[in-house]
Amino acid sequence: MQYLDLKMDFMFKQLFGHPSRKSITMAFLNALLHRTGDERIVDVQFENTELTKETEDGKTGRLDVIVRTNLGERIHVEIQIIPQYGMPERLLYYWARLFSSSLLKGERYDTLPPTIMIAILNYPLFPHETDRFHTVFHIREDEEQFLWSHHLEFHVLDLSQFMVKWKKYRRDVKQLPEWPWLTMLSAVDSRTKKIDEEMVRELEGVAMTEQEILEALEEWQNLSVDPENRYAYEMRLKWLLDQLSNIRGSREEGREEGLKEGLKRGLEQGRAEGLKEGMKQKEREMIRKMIEKGMSIAEIANMLDLTEEEVKGRVKNQ
Repeated sequence: MQYLDLKMDFMFKQLFGHPSRKSITMAFLNALLHRTGDERIVDVQFENTELTKETEDGKTGRLDVIVRTNLGERIHVEIQIIPQYGMPERLLYYWARLFSSSLLKGERYDTLPPTIMIAILNYPLFPHETDRFHTVFHIREDEEQFLWSHHLEFHVLDLSQFMVKWKKYRRDVKQLPEWPWLTMLSAVDSRTKKIDEEMVRELEGVAMTEQEILEALEEWQNLSVDPENRYAYEMRLKWLLDQLSNIRGSREEGREEGLKEGLKRGLEQGRAEGLKEGMKQKEREMIRKMIEKGMSIAEIANMLDLTEEEVKGRVKNQ
């Protein structure tokens, strides 16, 4: 079987952001939001169905997913595989824009719909605060914990931490409604071009009893073998890897420039060295905490854009 990486925003939008596959989208959202009974989403309207195929220059249309549900909510799903600077504030900005755009001229504020932001990331957004892979946020009063409003809700799903929990506590993870969908998103790694065959077998087992999972697997397979989709996927992957390389290059250039500047300023050399050592110590501390949470050297290297040898060197020097 051939499967392309659903963490790639192009493929994610193809599977979960197309009106012809809205039954898959509804099942996906109900699982992520833990919706059951009368709270289940039974219909959605897509608000951004355009999808610009990837070209040589890496330009795309909107590759996130925005829907309005039968319950009157607006849900924005964002997926990111490359760490972005200021991501908490960025997500808050996205939510604010979507929330404010719901109010038409002359309408009352109490007609604004509940707006939910779902961020699916391949890295921890709050690595020092939690090791959970699904966190939920609201605005609450500090002491008595009552809600400011039911209209704001944030979900952050960390696929890197999901993999850690999947390997260590599979029985517990499989009790959660979102696990098949997070498994689907985690089963393929576009960087290494590897497929986790065990995860795929687990999904095929679930598909025998859950129609939506079966439909998702079939559509995923069809999208993955389509020549046009594969070309667009490869172009998008190339662009993202170039972005990652640029980030790594900028970091190295910054280090070199900092060293040169430090050498020029003899009086500030001690301070520069102290700052450099402080940054290294902070990085070593982060690696130590990741290891304590059960992450492998390979996973840490992938997340921090380091080689496995560099990670091992940091650990050795602690």
